[in-house]
Amino acid sequence: MSVKRLAVLGLKTTTLGLGLLAAGVLSAIATMRVVLTSQEVSVPSLLERRVAEAGAIAARHGLLLRVEGKRHDKRVPADEVVAQEPTPGAALKARRSIRVWLSLGPQRLSIPAVEGASLRNARLTIEQAGLNLARVVEVDADAEEGTVLVQRPPAGETDSVGDGVSLLTSRGPNGRDYMMPDLIGRPADDVLAALQQAGLKVADVRYRTYPGVAVGIVLRQTPPAGHRVSPRGSVSLDVSRSPS
Repeated sequence: MSVKRLAVLGLKTTTLGLGLLAAGVLSAIATMRVVLTSQEVSVPSLLERRVAEAGAIAARHGLLLRVEGKRHDKRVPADEVVAQEPTPGAALKARRSIRVWLSLGPQRLSIPAVEGASLRNARLTIEQAGLNLARVVEVDADAEEGTVLVQRPPAGETDSVGDGVSLLTSRGPNGRDYMMPDLIGRPADDVLAALQQAGLKVADVRYRTYPGVAVGIVLRQTPPAGHRVSPRGSVSLDVSRSPS
């Protein structure tokens, strides 16, 4: 074999060896990358941590941090992590990202001012503000019936309204209830004058004959004696009349 052919054969052998070596190196690098990227780690808890601290914790576990957004939370202070995905303790491949949401703190609610308004308007205003009307309590007052006297919580901004807004309203200047007296057997003129003075409304007076009873005497009453009656209710009377 000539020297020239030996040289060519040696060059081919060397080239083949280098190619195999390069292929082996590339294969080893690819294998290392697969191993590294497929390695799973336990996701740490980043809850109630600020971004810088959360990022450092994620990095120590070979993970990345990605902030997805913000939301209100009444328990977690503003700018701290309020939620994360995956959850703490879950398995995640190395170099993957933990998604987190930051807290905006408690949501401030705006309570509208409804004191002095009518109950109907107050109800609409409260509903339009996105709040609930918790309860309405009536009391005797000089204000017009249905006027809002006090609201709780008061107007302004607050973190929470509990069950909603409660109102104290007026029954009106004649809002006091009365115990119905026994009117039967009394002169109708005197009864009507007394009822009018008390602010009670007489809705109906029916006249009918009744043997042995003088003219103009109350024979029957509604409501009966002992029942409570208010100016919003009404009283009915049966009164004796002349047989003619």
